[in-house]
Amino acid sequence: MNRRLWIFLWWLICSQIAYGQIGNKGVPDIRNFTYDQYHAGAQNWSILQDDQGKMLFGNNYGLLEYNGNDWSLITQPTNKTVVWSIYKGRDSIIYVGAQNEFGYLKTNNAGQKRYISLLPKVPEGSRQFSDIWSILETSSGIHFHARDAIYIYDDDTIQVINTPMIDGFSKIGDSILVQDRLFNIYVVKPDGLRKVMNGTDVRHTVLRIFDNHHGGLHLVTQHHGILTCENGEIVPEKHISSSFMQTHKIQCLYKLRNDYLAVGTVGAGLLILDDAFRPIQWLSKSNGLQSNTILAIGSDHIGNLWVATETGIDYVQTAIPLYKIADNYELEGTVSSTLIHNERLYVGTNSGVFYTAWNDQENPLAPTLQFKQITGLSGQVWNLHQIDDQIYVCQHEGLYRIENNSAVRIFEATGVWNLKPIRENTPQYYLQGAYDGIHLFERSGGDLKYIRKIEGFNETSRIIELDDKNNIWMAHGYKGIYKLRLDQEMKRFTEVKLYKKEQGFPTSLFVNLFKVRNKILFGTERGTYQYDYALDSMVADPLFMSILGNTQHIRLLKEDDGNVWYIKGQDMHDEMGIIDFYDNEKYEITKAPLQHLQGRFNPGFENINILSKDAVLFGTKNGIVLFDRTGNRNYTKPYLASITEVRCVANDSLLYGQLPIDQQKPISDHVGTVVLPYDQNSIRFYYSSDYFESPDQTTFNYYLEGFDKSWFTGEHELSKTYTNLPPGDYTFRVKAINVYGFESKEGHYSFKILPPWYLTPIAKVAYVVVLLLLGAGMMKLYRMRIESAQKKERLAQMDVLQKNREEYHAEKLLTEQELITLKNEKLEAEIAISRSKMDVLNAEMAASIMMITQKNGVLIKVREDLESLLKKAKDSNKELIQRVIKHINQDIDTDLDWRQFKIHFDKVHEDFLERLKCQYPDITPKDLQLAAYLRLNLSSKEIASMMNITIRSIEGCRYRLRKHLNLSSETNLSEFILKF
Repeated sequence: MNRRLWIFLWWLICSQIAYGQIGNKGVPDIRNFTYDQYHAGAQNWSILQDDQGKMLFGNNYGLLEYNGNDWSLITQPTNKTVVWSIYKGRDSIIYVGAQNEFGYLKTNNAGQKRYISLLPKVPEGSRQFSDIWSILETSSGIHFHARDAIYIYDDDTIQVINTPMIDGFSKIGDSILVQDRLFNIYVVKPDGLRKVMNGTDVRHTVLRIFDNHHGGLHLVTQHHGILTCENGEIVPEKHISSSFMQTHKIQCLYKLRNDYLAVGTVGAGLLILDDAFRPIQWLSKSNGLQSNTILAIGSDHIGNLWVATETGIDYVQTAIPLYKIADNYELEGTVSSTLIHNERLYVGTNSGVFYTAWNDQENPLAPTLQFKQITGLSGQVWNLHQIDDQIYVCQHEGLYRIENNSAVRIFEATGVWNLKPIRENTPQYYLQGAYDGIHLFERSGGDLKYIRKIEGFNETSRIIELDDKNNIWMAHGYKGIYKLRLDQEMKRFTEVKLYKKEQGFPTSLFVNLFKVRNKILFGTERGTYQYDYALDSMVADPLFMSILGNTQHIRLLKEDDGNVWYIKGQDMHDEMGIIDFYDNEKYEITKAPLQHLQGRFNPGFENINILSKDAVLFGTKNGIVLFDRTGNRNYTKPYLASITEVRCVANDSLLYGQLPIDQQKPISDHVGTVVLPYDQNSIRFYYSSDYFESPDQTTFNYYLEGFDKSWFTGEHELSKTYTNLPPGDYTFRVKAINVYGFESKEGHYSFKILPPWYLTPIAKVAYVVVLLLLGAGMMKLYRMRIESAQKKERLAQMDVLQKNREEYHAEKLLTEQELITLKNEKLEAEIAISRSKMDVLNAEMAASIMMITQKNGVLIKVREDLESLLKKAKDSNKELIQRVIKHINQDIDTDLDWRQFKIHFDKVHEDFLERLKCQYPDITPKDLQLAAYLRLNLSSKEIASMMNITIRSIEGCRYRLRKHLNLSSETNLSEFILKF
């Protein structure tokens, strides 16, 4: 081997990584996804997670995507064949390798992914190849590896390197290593392959090459285990798993961040090795996988493994330090008690007692966790106790002692709940809580000897504790708490007192009993209570009330080296945690990862067995769970909430999200902000989270900006529908709260709803036009009414004159003087009446002029607004607006208004204006207008408003009119006009 090149290889080290410290005892939780669930091919060949948190799988039918809730399939439009390899580049683009095809995914801002083929960029003579088995990236570009060629994509061009038949693609630093069929190892160079290891030294098919952190390399072979290459020498690696890896064919490998190695086999499941190649986990069909043949391995940002098997996809939650030791298939019944003694684990269930070997370090390849049942007893077991070197079983039919692998009954009078020493440090006597009361046992000769039943108390006694004042406390399921005092001879109880609701408890039901920090405490449905010796009653415990609150049932408190475990709340919605006390009464509460045990404990029979500071056993409804406390996982690691789909409710059209495979069309690089018509104002949003652990415990907070007043919180639903949204701009925002109570980054989607047609700008212009037409019609109607009144007045005057003539001729025989006198009186009366009617007509004309002036002002303002709108209007609307402006201009013709007014005025005032103009030819039109208004006896303020000038300007107009009329300063202008 070229030593200089060898040094170059080990100096540039990097590898694919995943998060997590994995325990070696028990099995992590595994979720199975069948091909019936994801509606694609059963087999998947590659796995990764994109930057949006979605899991991608190279499937037999195309590229499979999982968003935490739904599955979708993306196919290559050219041949729709199997996807062998996928890779996320440094640019976050997803690259895809398939059969005679490779390319990348393109996503637009409508959330739609499409496959873009790079085949057209390949030189024509190199476009025929079989499969792209691997994709890797170096500084020279993206490498697509076929069996007989390497295609390097960089700067929108593709370079082709023809090779012999190669396999075993690995990346070391910025270099890529491959192996040919003669076992030679090459490094890929821009001008071809350069040999770095001879096949005669390697001699085996290599799947992957890793750095060993000691200046050498590890070569993982397909059939012969792991080889180590240091200083140019290749030797087999000797370790516990060597035999397994040499016996079973290795299909795939995945390197984890802590240098653990996940090994997928053909027919032997998944093996996880630590950094010294010691087996940590061996997962197979027997303990949770769907198949023993592993095709691909990947991980998500949390650190859990995704495993593609021959028949589906499995989610292996290795990042959660909770491991199943046994389930209901291995142990019949619900677990009520556990005990470790002499390297054996004993488990009490409602079917009996089971046992198995228990070692600190378990070899998964040679498992010792194989449960067998203790003979000699069956049925409900309540508790297991170790006293001296003996194991005692408190059981439904009595008290048993385990001898070898059998149980011997030593008390059979009634069922037994538990055993409790009278003195903790030097126990000689034990109290036995039984179905019929409390019995006394003596510790003698390494065994328990039955003495008697203690008289004076016959209640079933499931939980017993003793305080430092020699009081015996017993919890009854539904009556409350008993306090008992034992006589000196321990024959009978001298005091029996029941404490229930009347003695201070919030309720008498379901009161639990604990001894924590050398203090008797009581768990109620309203928090934690203690006994007040001075008051002889129950009072709230201030410390635990402040920690655990007073709204939930306190089901368990258990001391652990100064800390306290707790379980509170109702079944299926309970909460478990550890209160870590420090610096006197200061504390911190740790809940993660115990949220995964929610609903798994049997209420009233919760079982926690603290093995050490690093390990705790939990007895649950469906088996035993081991909590490995050595991990240091960061549960606050950021994650994403994403909007997966947005649909219009009216027609169920897709506004955002991946289209179904049968509707996929060529993608658009950019999709603008969605603008919806008003009749599509009902929208449904679908969302999910890329935190895949316990998705049923994930809740969502959402808020529609522009509509909602505040965030809606704690929703488990994965969709939200808004109906009948008003016009406006909106942004829907969503955040997830994961099983650990931590909030995700926000997902959002913006859209706009247009107003209905009757609120559009065109409709508003139409409203203005209609308003103008109505105004013009009303003005015309008013003019017609004035003309009609004037006509009636003229006819009335003519009738009066005709009547006068007739009377004159009838009375012409009277003396001339009397006739003249009577005529004058009559005429004066008629003139007075005429003047009165004239005043009415003058007032009506003044009102008409005022209305015309106000109308013109309104029309001018409307014209100005329309001229502003004309500048912003679309071309299709400009012509309509211009026509409206023209009509307005015609309607505000002030000269026409004056001419019409002049005609009516002259008719009423007997050609006053014409007579004035004839007598004073120098008079101007404006003077005539002022004279007409003065003739109507209008005030200066009214005249200024009608002439659209200021009151001060009226004085100037008066002065010019006097000058043109040749009036002296002593002559009153208004009187002159009225008398003219």
